[in-house]
Amino acid sequence: MPSYFISGANRGIGFALTSILLEDPENIVVAGIRNLSGAQALDDLGTKHSGRLSIVPFDLADPAKIEKAAELTSALLPTGLDCIINNAGVNFEPATPMATIDFDLIEETYRLNTIAPARAVRAFLPLIRKGHEKKVVFTTSVLGSVGSAGEFTELSNGYSMSKAALNIMARKWAPSLKAEGITTIVVHPGYVDTPLGDIVEEYISTHFPGMKMISPEESARGCLKVIHATKLGDDMTIRSYEGEQVPW
Repeated sequence: MPSYFISGANRGIGFALTSILLEDPENIVVAGIRNLSGAQALDDLGTKHSGRLSIVPFDLADPAKIEKAAELTSALLPTGLDCIINNAGVNFEPATPMATIDFDLIEETYRLNTIAPARAVRAFLPLIRKGHEKKVVFTTSVLGSVGSAGEFTELSNGYSMSKAALNIMARKWAPSLKAEGITTIVVHPGYVDTPLGDIVEEYISTHFPGMKMISPEESARGCLKVIHATKLGDDMTIRSYEGEQVPW
């Protein structure tokens, strides 16, 4: 049975990914979330799909909890993990100009959006190596594209830098993972109706009035289509949820 670990699975895109994957009775999902007491929707999913959804503590800000999540997932999936989806992320200053950004917040953004996903992949690698599909997925953003940076002046500067760093980390790591038979996937989920999308809505509506939000479900289905279609021998690139190539 295909198995998945999803971080930030209790809301937004992460919850949609979990819900959609569980539609297939062959799939098993381990949901990593920060607050177990605020997971009623996931609990309901677990009841509906008995035995195929497990919930484990996972906190980007706590390396020990990342390691513990890998340990708990290993106990749940002793034969290996097919796919880890690094979905969780933060955006502390969506509209602060470069001249006045808070460097401490940027440092924290890097720690949570770039270093924590790398730490998670390293913690879960032994399980991925034992899996069948062997896929590592990083959720990025077009805001992290250096080629597209001029289109989004002063929008989510710290977040953009952290995602650009995530992209280069994934691209640098991908060849050695490929040598082990592991596929690295970097996917842009789009402009989505989630808390991260909501905080940039004013900027988007002013500068890109024709850009419309999509639902978490539409984004998740597109991302999963990209994830399932990407093979080990494919060129390393960034793909949008629609399958289109995004500039590095």
